[in-house]
Amino acid sequence: MGRVFAISDIHGYGHLLQRLLEHSGYRPRTDRLYLLGDYVNKGPDSLGTLAIVERLCAGGAVALQGNNERKWLGGAADGLFPDPSEARRTLEWIARLPLWAECGRFLFVHAGLRPGVPLAEQDAEDITTIREPFHGSAPLRGRTVVFGHTSTFRFGVSPGALWFGEGKLGIDTGAGHGYDLSLVELTEGRQWAVAVSDPAAIRETRLPRDFAE
Repeated sequence: MGRVFAISDIHGYGHLLQRLLEHSGYRPRTDRLYLLGDYVNKGPDSLGTLAIVERLCAGGAVALQGNNERKWLGGAADGLFPDPSEARRTLEWIARLPLWAECGRFLFVHAGLRPGVPLAEQDAEDITTIREPFHGSAPLRGRTVVFGHTSTFRFGVSPGALWFGEGKLGIDTGAGHGYDLSLVELTEGRQWAVAVSDPAAIRETRLPRDFAE
């Protein structure tokens, strides 16, 4: 049985995503990897990061749409691609990405859920942009929602730290704001983090027991 990994808000730091996966011993097609959106914008290499995410999906990973991918679908990527046919192909691929995924008790989304709305009826705008109404909502029974979008330092935790809520796990540790990119392993409960300003060092932290399978 493979392990379950999640990462969010890579924001153009695809080379750091690769480093974290290599360091963790991630095994394509054996382990399960969930990428929770915002692969593009803010960082140094949006197109290269998308190419890495596509290759990971070909190896069995699941990638979700984030609000920044949806901005690209709305025209924000115009002029960024050297080849119009490649732009069309990539945007069609982004448009097919799901908004949420499930694995056991874990529910993966980019930003969160609108309280009181069934999962199948959630609005794409809410799932990719919601903040406070979700953060303060009651937990889903028997589920842990793993999400990004809101960098964890906004919850008052130290830069690079995860945010642990009741039935919620925030894993965007602020790469898009110059802080850390984090890979979370949910089977045994580990976090690997690398600072965008110091990519040579990877830190490992254990998750509380309640946030592992």
